[in-house]
Amino acid sequence: MKIEVQSKKLIKPSAPTSNHSQMLNISGIDELQHTLYSGFLLFYRADGRNQEDDIFKRLRLLEESLSKTLKIFYPLAGRYVEEGLYIDCNDQGVEFVHAKVDGRLDQLLRGEFDPDLLGRMGVAGNPLVVIQVNVFECGGLVISLRCFHKVSDLSALATFMKSWVTACRSGTHELAPPYFELSTLFPVKGSGVNLMPPLLAGVKLTMNRFSFSGAAISRLKQAGPKSLRISRVEAVSALLCKVFVTMDRAKHGRLRPLLVCQNMNLRGTVNLPIPTNAFGNFITKVVARRPMPQSGPDFEELVKMIHDMFANAKMRFAAIADTESCMDMVKDSAREYAEEVNSNEVNVVNFSSWCGFPLYDIDFGWGKPELVSNVCQPARRIYLLDSKTEGGIDAWIILSQEEKVLLVQDPDIVAFTSLKTPVGRSRM
Repeated sequence: MKIEVQSKKLIKPSAPTSNHSQMLNISGIDELQHTLYSGFLLFYRADGRNQEDDIFKRLRLLEESLSKTLKIFYPLAGRYVEEGLYIDCNDQGVEFVHAKVDGRLDQLLRGEFDPDLLGRMGVAGNPLVVIQVNVFECGGLVISLRCFHKVSDLSALATFMKSWVTACRSGTHELAPPYFELSTLFPVKGSGVNLMPPLLAGVKLTMNRFSFSGAAISRLKQAGPKSLRISRVEAVSALLCKVFVTMDRAKHGRLRPLLVCQNMNLRGTVNLPIPTNAFGNFITKVVARRPMPQSGPDFEELVKMIHDMFANAKMRFAAIADTESCMDMVKDSAREYAEEVNSNEVNVVNFSSWCGFPLYDIDFGWGKPELVSNVCQPARRIYLLDSKTEGGIDAWIILSQEEKVLLVQDPDIVAFTSLKTPVGRSRM
């Protein structure tokens, strides 16, 4: 099945960025982030209209509304200057790729070829955002959006997408500009720490979707400690940690200590006068380490470990009285992560939870997505997303093919999940 680029262009803001906004410093929290692109894929079924004419209209509407949205989100059309740690808001534009897929969307949803190819048509000129619209023979679409992580976390990216959807459907008059001044609150001070995950160079990776139904998650929560009120994310994370500990013992012949890592959104967590529409990275890494008993991983203990990790982090950040203390705490968490994550003496399980973000509400005017996934990265990682069915969670797991064989056979995975497609392969 072939994917052919039909066009590739730079979409610029609909009006030039003013001279006094030409340079935007990144924040101290931005500085900590890795240099990979993060983002997601949105899968849309055809709606039965005249395909050729309708696709042309949709592409034009996407481009025009994107240009209007970039007038408000103008830093995303700029370029990152690493030496100066700032964004040159020069209106060079966002890369917009139109690709034609020789196949039907149902084939992709059944996992008959690599969905990660839908967002891999190359990045020229170091754009901060790359958008690829993949058009299938049936009229279905897959829209890939990737963003340079040093300029945006998922919350900021979701805000951008919501604004783009609004511009596409009803114009930009309803849009409020984001708050771009996090760097004044958290200036760069040269931490020397980078949150780059361990990259698996030369390893053939797979990305698989394991779906936890609402009923399965209820069973997991009931199996947890009765004294705790645990969340869906905590229950699913604990089970996956249990599975990864079992896999790690099979691979290494011993039980290594477990290191659980998770990103936590600080918006609404800290009691500081920071706008909820703050654009950029406003996240912290939370980490928990625990030796594993020779008897093996205990689900209740893992639930408590993860619950306490989040509860303690939220309590500590809620007690912060000023931005300098907040920045110091974020750096300390990043330093703890960086010191542990590359050690061969620990079993690292890296999570990113996107649950709670309304990604299934991204409707440009032709319906809500049939499926949402993260883009694949060259790192062992677990992404948790709300599933389309109420109360469920999709765990998108990136790992080696060797580990996948162990994963799909694990009794807990068999008991609590269903292996869904698409299944992506990333050749690193």
